[in-house]
Amino acid sequence: MAQHVPKSYFQNMMKEGTKHLSGMHEAVFSNLEACTELYKTIKTCYGPKGLNKMVINHLSKLFVTNDAATIIKELEVQHPAAKMIVLASQQQEAECGDGTNF
Repeated sequence: MAQHVPKSYFQNMMKEGTKHLSGMHEAVFSNLEACTELYKTIKTCYGPKGLNKMVINHLSKLFVTNDAATIIKELEVQHPAAKMIVLASQQQEAECGDGTNF
C-alpha cells in the first residue's frame, strides 16, 4: 500500500531551484520549450546560407564550425527531453556520419 508523500517534504528532498510540474500540460510545455531552445541554437547552421558559430568548450578551447552535430556535442544540456535529442544526434553521427563520405 503506497503512502502519500506531502508536497512540502518532497520539495525539501530536491535541490534548491527545482520546479515541481503538476499535470500533463505543464510537463509537455516544458519539454517543448527545452527542445525549441535547442533548435534555436543550431537553426542557423542549416541551409545554403548556413552560418558559422564560435564555440568555446569546457576546456576553454575556441573553434569555429557550422556542423550542428559538433555544436550539440559541446553543449551541456540539463533538460531530459533535450538530452534525448542530443543523444539521438550523437547516435546518428556514430551510425551514419554526416553524409559526406560515400
